Amino acid sequence: MINRLNLKSPVFKILAMFLTWRFVLAIISFLAINFFPLGYKDRFLGGGPVNYQLLPEFFSWANFDGEHYLSIAIFGYKYLEQAFFPIYPFLISIFARPDSHNLLFSLINSTLTGLIISNASFVLALIFLFELIKIDFSKKIAYLTIILILIFPTSFYFGAVYNESLFLLLSVLTFYNARKGNWFAAGVFGMVASATRVFGVLLLPALLIEAWQQRARFSRMFWVFLIPLGLGVYMWYLNKTVGDPLAFYHFQVLVGEQHQQGIITLPQVYFRYIKMLATTGLGNPIFQTIVLEFFVGLIFFLLPIYGYMKKIRLSYLVYAMLAFLAPTIQGSFSSTPRYVLILFPSFLAATIWFSNLPKIFRAMFLIVSFLLLVVETTLFLRGYWVA
Repeated sequence: MINRLNLKSPVFKILAMFLTWRFVLAIISFLAINFFPLGYKDRFLGGGPVNYQLLPEFFSWANFDGEHYLSIAIFGYKYLEQAFFPIYPFLISIFARPDSHNLLFSLINSTLTGLIISNASFVLALIFLFELIKIDFSKKIAYLTIILILIFPTSFYFGAVYNESLFLLLSVLTFYNARKGNWFAAGVFGMVASATRVFGVLLLPALLIEAWQQRARFSRMFWVFLIPLGLGVYMWYLNKTVGDPLAFYHFQVLVGEQHQQGIITLPQVYFRYIKMLATTGLGNPIFQTIVLEFFVGLIFFLLPIYGYMKKIRLSYLVYAMLAFLAPTIQGSFSSTPRYVLILFPSFLAATIWFSNLPKIFRAMFLIVSFLLLVVETTLFLRGYWVA
């Protein structure tokens, strides 16, 4: 017989939230695949167009970037794939042990492995995020933050063959260990994070602020300087293989026409989106993407500022603001609705704002966010660009 205390434990509650979220996504997947037309029949589909049609319920979770992660895991890096950092596909390759001579088996095994890594990482990230938030705030705020993350319109990426879940876990573990004074562990997790996403290197300035806030001795906190090592090793690899240590940046510009060379200021980006909103027809499929990118780009700039007024820890907010601003220097909010998923301090700020709303507005907010999650998940699974 299950002990009642276990049923009330945070781990059990978080696991129940995750399984509910996963079940809802499964229902959305079934309805989308059976009742919503494909965006493209010859590209962007997980497993390739033929395999996708054979098992769309499975391969649809590897659409778009998922294809690249699987390709890297099976074949290694090919031209233009250097924009995708190595830790996630490396883990897929280790556990799936793909064989490039048996492509279908390798695709199935690698996709399944990627999904297991993503979902397991997400559950662990939510558990440690709960513990991290609980250091400064109530259990109610911690649970609400998890709920807002789960129903965010693009949260489905956490359950796909993408590295969002793994990076969220690594960044949360970095902060959690820093808050507990385990600076060596914080440095190691931060180092792996910077080899998982380029944003990981931004954990360094955040942890330097955290060390200052804790008045930690240099002899203990110097391990945080391990963090850039993950990025540095990848840059060394890129220089050795393609002759460009910044290939992850330069190739990103090549594959996305919305990205520009040089540094574009945030006001310029907002002006660009206002212009696109005014000139793009409502019937254009890209219109909903522009709207989502614009409002996410506006809200997630304001949330760290609001969080500062609500006394959220400065190290968290610096990380959230820097990680939000970094991709915008290329002149676009493209993929921002996905990039912000890992900005847990911003979700914490949103939770504090949300908890102060009247009940009717809270209910409306949850309903709208959930409906957007249904729409965006459906579009992604059927090969439409979301983020």
